[in-house]
Amino acid sequence: EDHFVKVRQLINDLIAKLEAQAADEATQKTFCDGEMAKTVANRDKHQSAVEESGAKLSSQEAKKAELQEEIAELSKEVAELSKGLQEATQLRREEKAANEKTVADAEAGKVAVGEAITVLKAYYDAALIQQPKADREGKTVADRAPELSYSGDYKGAQGSSKGVIGLLEVILSDFERTITTVTAEEAEAQAAFDKFKTENEKDTETKEKSVETKEAEITVIEDDLVTLADDLKMAEELHEG
Repeated sequence: EDHFVKVRQLINDLIAKLEAQAADEATQKTFCDGEMAKTVANRDKHQSAVEESGAKLSSQEAKKAELQEEIAELSKEVAELSKGLQEATQLRREEKAANEKTVADAEAGKVAVGEAITVLKAYYDAALIQQPKADREGKTVADRAPELSYSGDYKGAQGSSKGVIGLLEVILSDFERTITTVTAEEAEAQAAFDKFKTENEKDTETKEKSVETKEAEITVIEDDLVTLADDLKMAEELHEG
C-alpha cells in the first residue's frame, strides 16, 4: 500500500511538473508571439516609411525636372521675343530713315520746282507786256529787221510757256502727293511698331516673371529633397536594423 502511495505521488509530481513546463512554454510562446508581432509591426512600419519617403522624393524630383523643362522653354521664348524686337527695331529704323529721305527729297524738289514756276511765270508775263520802241523816224527794231519766216510780235513763246509751266505744276503736285503719302505711311508704320513693341515687352515681362517664380519653386523643392533624402536614409536604416 505504501508503494502505491509513493507511485501516485511521483505521478502527481510529474504531472505538476509537466503542467508547469507547459505553462512556462505557453508563457514563452505568448511572449515570443508578442515580440514577433511587434517586430513585424515595426518592420511594416519602417517599410511603409521607406516607401513613403521614396515616393515623396521621386515626386519632388519629377516636379523639379518638369519645372526645369518649363524654364528652359520660357527662356527660349524670351530669347526669341528679344531677337524679334531687335530685328523689328532695325527694320523700323531703316524704314524711317528711307521715308525721311524721301520726304526731304520731295520737299527740296517741291521748292526747286516752285521756284522754277515762279521764274518762268515772271519771265513770260514780262515778255507779254513788253512793247517795242520806235526810233526818230518812227520805225521799230522789228521794222528794220530782215524778213523772217513768221510774222507778228514776239511774245516770249506764250504757247510753249503754258506747256512747260503745266508740266512743272504736275511735277509739283507729284512732290506734294509724295510728301503727304509718305508722311502718312510713316506715321502708320511707327504706330504699328509701337504697338508691336508694347506687346512684345509685355509678353517678355510675363514670361520672365514666370521664370523667376518657377526658379523660386525649384529652390524650395531642392531644400525639400535634402530633407526627404535624410528621411529616406533614416527609414532604411531603421528597416534594416
